[in-house]
Amino acid sequence: MDLWAAPSEYDAQDGAEKITPRMCSMVGDLGLEHFSFIVLKSAQDDLTPLAHTLFTSYPKEWVDRYTRHKYWDVDPVTDLGHRSIRPFFWGHGPFLRAFAKKQRVVFDEADAFDIRYGLTIPIRGAQGELSVFTVVSSRKAHLEEVMQGATGRVYSAAVDTHELALKELAKQRWRAQNAVELSEREKECLSWTLEGKTAGEIATILGISTSTINQHASSAAGKLGSLNKHHAAVQALRLKLIQ
Repeated sequence: MDLWAAPSEYDAQDGAEKITPRMCSMVGDLGLEHFSFIVLKSAQDDLTPLAHTLFTSYPKEWVDRYTRHKYWDVDPVTDLGHRSIRPFFWGHGPFLRAFAKKQRVVFDEADAFDIRYGLTIPIRGAQGELSVFTVVSSRKAHLEEVMQGATGRVYSAAVDTHELALKELAKQRWRAQNAVELSEREKECLSWTLEGKTAGEIATILGISTSTINQHASSAAGKLGSLNKHHAAVQALRLKLIQ
């Protein structure tokens, strides 16, 4: 079968808000139970939290637990997704033997929600982006049987979902770049912070007090939603607000 011959699940005007309903419709049509998609690596200047790139039909209780504990850092599926260029089946049994105990715990907990077997398709973009698209069934044999006749459809859905999600992330970056305005002093403080200068050293360079430097740095961090001035400096650089 020509994988690219499968019709798209999406309409030309669809945006990221259509991902979950469209994919829920597809897995229901195929007799499967869930889908899941997450961007594991996006553009270099993207600051979007990983949890915000997750689209799924999993039960809310499991999604909340998964994101709260940042299970994507240890999940065997995302682990292999980083390393694999081919689609792969996963589930309990032999698949888990290669993974550490703390990784297998993710599967043990997911089992309570009937999330037992899946097919995951890693999708890589031209700029090094990486996402994983997954369809799930509680029955291994059923999943394998369905995929024998739906490989092209599911693969096309994975690629189209990846494209829609990346377009949404690009829009979010654009909005972030155009929503934040730093004063010249704030930019100077962050630029020198990025160079490794302390507040006292920056004060000497700019000829103003250390307390004023700290005020400017704190103000910039607030505008950027940063944890501290060092985090703000990195964010401002990625958003091209400073050089």
